[in-house]
Amino acid sequence: MSNLLTVKNIFKTYQKANKKAVSNVSFEVNSGDIVAFLGPNGAGKTSTLKMILNLISPDQGQIFFQGQDVTHKNLPLLKNTGVLLEGSKNMFWSLSPIENFIYWGGQRGLNKKEATEKGLFLLKRFNLLVKKDTVITKLSRGMQQIIGICCAMIAHPQLLILDEPTLGLDLASTKIMTNMLKQLASHGIGILVTTHQLDFAQKVANKILLINHGQLVFSGNVKASLARLNQRTVFEVQFSRKITTAEKEKVMSYCKVTAKNENTYYLSIKKTQYLSMVLSLLSKLPVETIETKTRDLSDIFEYYMG
Repeated sequence: MSNLLTVKNIFKTYQKANKKAVSNVSFEVNSGDIVAFLGPNGAGKTSTLKMILNLISPDQGQIFFQGQDVTHKNLPLLKNTGVLLEGSKNMFWSLSPIENFIYWGGQRGLNKKEATEKGLFLLKRFNLLVKKDTVITKLSRGMQQIIGICCAMIAHPQLLILDEPTLGLDLASTKIMTNMLKQLASHGIGILVTTHQLDFAQKVANKILLINHGQLVFSGNVKASLARLNQRTVFEVQFSRKITTAEKEKVMSYCKVTAKNENTYYLSIKKTQYLSMVLSLLSKLPVETIETKTRDLSDIFEYYMG
């Protein structure tokens, strides 16, 4: 797995607003990676993407593509990168999808026939062939987003940068998108994707980056991170009444206890051997419902964004 993109210790402050947008952010995207770049609005995701693409310059730090410093000379990166910025800004709205594919494919070295064939193939995957000659402005928001994604993928890029690609997509299109990104990664394409849809990120990504207030607060392999998180058994227990302090303290001998609401708690068992004791203790309490909770990406996000 070769290294495609390296972001090394980048900083960005917007002087007029006196806002430190990005502070000492570093990460890598390798060929075959799907890296989900997550964080709340204003956390620094878009500023980071713009620095990678040389739309704005970092105050400090470097960007490397295939080992070459492209911080202020981004042609090697742009020649080999497909990009979708939020708002589908990578297409001409007065043209049809096919006309966009021919133009953008031509910019990347494809002839008219190659760009048309690749565009039609992508439209077919998204069930949008019937819209191939419709002007972009007459398409729905979700359809426009799909066309933007197709434009980004038209010339077989080595690196794909997608800013909120599922924005406006229905469930069927999101599922197609998930499968397509996984297929592209299996062919060695590196993908960096921002999204607010944590379920989509969990399904599609093999690595996650969490950014908050301009700083990277977590990075790791998705499966490994979730496996660590789920090493302890966690129960979601709803009681039929408010439990007493004494009852709660007994449970806390064996579990980390977090209140969900007045009568419902998450019980994280401290040690595997405590399981039978916890179940015995719960059998003596007014339990209404009990479920085993599998923690997911939203739990990691909530913890680090807390």
